[in-house]
Amino acid sequence: MHRFFFDPKDRNGEIVTLSEEESRHIGRVLRLKVGHEIEMFDGTGTLYNGVLAVIGRRAVAHLSGIASTCREEARILWVRQGLLKGEKMDMVVQKCTELGVTGITPFHSSRCQGKLDAMQAGRKQERWRRISLAACKQCLRLQPMQLDETHLYRDVLDKSSLDDEGRWRLLFWEEEKNVHLEDVAAIENTRCIDLLLGPEGGLSADEVESARRHGWQTVSLGDRILRAETATLSAVAIVQYLAGNLRRKR
Repeated sequence: MHRFFFDPKDRNGEIVTLSEEESRHIGRVLRLKVGHEIEMFDGTGTLYNGVLAVIGRRAVAHLSGIASTCREEARILWVRQGLLKGEKMDMVVQKCTELGVTGITPFHSSRCQGKLDAMQAGRKQERWRRISLAACKQCLRLQPMQLDETHLYRDVLDKSSLDDEGRWRLLFWEEEKNVHLEDVAAIENTRCIDLLLGPEGGLSADEVESARRHGWQTVSLGDRILRAETATLSAVAIVQYLAGNLRRKR
């Protein structure tokens, strides 16, 4: 059954008005008709059954009941990601959504290539939002990943030092030779986990040392030098498994 996202503010009782983007997909791509049964979610964790009532620039559907509700992930995982070039960042947003990451904070550090002005940053933010929503529909996730605005690296560190001290803060760094994930005790017993990963050029030694002063533990993913996007997705998948978020729910 086809699944669509709607903004909660576009719901009036059991009547839902879908966005122009979703309406185009319904009418022009899928060519669905009035009376077609669909699934809908609003990002709050509930999946609804619905029936299309109007096909047009803004499609309208009638909610016919609750299909299911989602269970909260065992652990909260937040990714702080140095900006990557072009489609690499798009892929990280997409795959982190699929892997159940709670949220992602993009940041600009000394080795990021180029700079985004406010208008460019806004366009990127909207693009990533659309990518994440599409990934939610593909992987059947009911609560979209939270997407922060792009921050400066120093602001990410300053904010992290104000967060709950019970969080694990892991910085994956290619120069770390002594500490591996297997040396980090009891990830499965930690409620909140933050991962920090640099851009294509990595983080400078000064940036890593600053992170350590802010409470981040540097860890290694092994001896291979991975592409930035590969390192992020590998780290997320491993930590999600160790945290219990990729294991079968019982």
